[in-house]
Amino acid sequence: MNELDRLKQIALFSEFADKPERIQKILAVAERVQVRAGEVIIKEGDVGDTLFIILEGSVRIIKKTLQNEPYTVVILKENENVYFGELALVDSDRRSATVIAESDCSLISLARNSFLTLCREDYELGFRVVLQIAKKLSSSLRKMNQDVITLFEALVSEVDGEDLS
Repeated sequence: MNELDRLKQIALFSEFADKPERIQKILAVAERVQVRAGEVIIKEGDVGDTLFIILEGSVRIIKKTLQNEPYTVVILKENENVYFGELALVDSDRRSATVIAESDCSLISLARNSFLTLCREDYELGFRVVLQIAKKLSSSLRKMNQDVITLFEALVSEVDGEDLS
């Protein structure tokens, strides 16, 4: 599958599926990156400025516990039409997880400065992409809120079940 067709399938750019010229603008400022299996793509705590789209291969998202122990959050695969690091397009905060190539990968990278330049040239394109990022964040926030409620209810149930006498 070529890059244009892949980006049409990615939720971040799906609104441009019928406007290939807009996706071509994105591809024109993006870079192609080859990564070997085991290579760190993003390191938790580093300042980020790049979004990555998986064309081929798979990556492992890793977080650290409070005890500094790594655990796998998820493995993202090319057939899932996924991207990662999207917050770097709108915020220059530190990366929240480490991303390691699970296999040899072919990626598209889009740097914040390139994206912002593109946004100045095509406001609607920028708006639509940022709107998709906001939708993903909103969905993630709703899920985290539900997870907190579930954990709180489990904690209350555990405490209620204890004999406090």
